[in-house]
Amino acid sequence: MISRGTRTGFLLAFLLALVVSMMSATVRAQSTVRMPLADGFDFPVGKPNGAGYYIARGVRLTSPIHFGEDWNGRNGGDTDLGDPVYSCGDGVVTWAYNVHQGWGNVVLIRHAYRDPASGQVKFCDSLYGHLNEIMVKVGQQVKRGTQVGTIGSNFGMYPAHLHFEIRHNISTGMQRESVNRDWVNWAVPSDFINKYRRLNREWGQVAVPTGTYTEYQGFKGL
Repeated sequence: MISRGTRTGFLLAFLLALVVSMMSATVRAQSTVRMPLADGFDFPVGKPNGAGYYIARGVRLTSPIHFGEDWNGRNGGDTDLGDPVYSCGDGVVTWAYNVHQGWGNVVLIRHAYRDPASGQVKFCDSLYGHLNEIMVKVGQQVKRGTQVGTIGSNFGMYPAHLHFEIRHNISTGMQRESVNRDWVNWAVPSDFINKYRRLNREWGQVAVPTGTYTEYQGFKGL
């Protein structure tokens, strides 16, 4: 007969093995790519300083919610339609699809950078929405200032502008309501760029998490 202590031991061993197995599966589900740390960030239009553009609408995390900045050409209307949009920093393209609805063409780029204050490597995503044209593909590594697309209007739904976001939470993807509306998850893009405008160039590469997005409109992203 197996003693109660022995049965308890078997049960604990089984539960431990189950937890380890689940953790291993989670690790396997999330892959990585290796790439250099960003050496700074620039504005996504009128590179590098946003010349000729202004923020028509900023970030607001209380009603009416707006998670990013809307960049417009200073001449107004659709005069900026087709103007170039650039990656704000070195990174890897994790999303580059036409998701229709209120979005149209969207590009997401993942960045890795070292925070000078803490010395820690951090990650963030930048989003470029309502593009007229996408000029990059998923998995492509880009440099700061690489053209990723052109300013659009979501095929005539809006006056032409760039909707631009920076997220600290790299699991957000297209599911913006899945994360809390706070500054842990979201950044004011212009403030973020100004804070990390110039960073030290590091020649090594780091492992950057991928596979963090929930499927949206049939797309999973990188």
